[in-house]
Amino acid sequence: MAIIPLMIRFAPALGMLDMPDPRKVHAAPIPRVGGIGVVIGAVASIFIWVPLDAGILSFIFGSVVLLIFGTWDDCKELGHYVKFIGQFIAVIAVVYWGDIWVSSFPFMDTPLSPEVGKPFSVIALVGMINAMNHSDGLDGLAGGESLLSLACISYLAYQADGLIVIMIAGAVIGGIFGFLRFNTHPAQVFMGDSGSQFLGLAVGVLAILLTQKVNPALSMALPLLILGLPIIDILAVFAQRIYYKMNWFRASKNHIHHRLLELGFDHYQAVVIIYSIHALLVANAIFLLYDSDLLVTLVYVIVCGSVFVWLIMAKRAGWQANRHVDASGLTLLISRLKANRYLLTAPIIFMGVTIPLYFVAGSLWIEKVP
Repeated sequence: MAIIPLMIRFAPALGMLDMPDPRKVHAAPIPRVGGIGVVIGAVASIFIWVPLDAGILSFIFGSVVLLIFGTWDDCKELGHYVKFIGQFIAVIAVVYWGDIWVSSFPFMDTPLSPEVGKPFSVIALVGMINAMNHSDGLDGLAGGESLLSLACISYLAYQADGLIVIMIAGAVIGGIFGFLRFNTHPAQVFMGDSGSQFLGLAVGVLAILLTQKVNPALSMALPLLILGLPIIDILAVFAQRIYYKMNWFRASKNHIHHRLLELGFDHYQAVVIIYSIHALLVANAIFLLYDSDLLVTLVYVIVCGSVFVWLIMAKRAGWQANRHVDASGLTLLISRLKANRYLLTAPIIFMGVTIPLYFVAGSLWIEKVP
């Protein structure tokens, strides 16, 4: 929250403005510097508080590499292949230096050998980085999806005493909260590639640590539910691009959020729908944590398949949301809440009163500081 306002001021001079174009939903230039605050806030916290070993250092190194390449791309619009170089450098460091890789695989009783598991882990993590990067299309979307996944990972790690995973997830969650302060619709700032790539790496690495090291008794298919909608979204986008013989890596308007907007949903509705679907998948991860890989995979396929079947049928039928109204009920409700001066001032007054009282009460009450 301290870094982002400063970066907003420097964004025009640095060329870090997201300009409108036919593929995007915003109509005015927006600074894309939010990811710098997310990464620096999270990495600094991890560096200070988490015991440093090869795994943690490799994650920090990978995060810094993605920050450098992501910021470079936000300034200069790098091609996809240059971004892939940064992603592979970051991920290879995590897998081969940090020894964070997938050895237990769904539907397989015997562990994967390092010769198979490590290359697979590199490809999977690069895929997750790009999945989160491509999901960053609406205000609050990538941050909210990551928040839900990290909350699930934290809870499951807490059940298995995975303190390191909890601390890393907590640091990243803190970075997201600081960012969402400025990214809630209508956004003052965008995350940019520097932030979305970092979130993809963080969620992917923590999912591997949770299932492979912290609690290997979990279903090995559980990351499907934890990582949720971004995975199936990017797979569906690639399938469409292949089917229509489009460039695999050229940005297009066929992600889930674009398709919801095409059906007439407004910004708030589209984000809430995606949040709800992702939350459903994450909740199932908590309920099905020790169930069979087959059941976990079936739940994931059924939920995601139902979403895409509905999207296709609604488009073919010509159905449109909000056809007879100027604004949805959700948008009107949020607008009223934002206009309520009591809701705006009450939290400030509450914090201004309770924090000093907390310090005073603590100084009088606590006899010994451990």
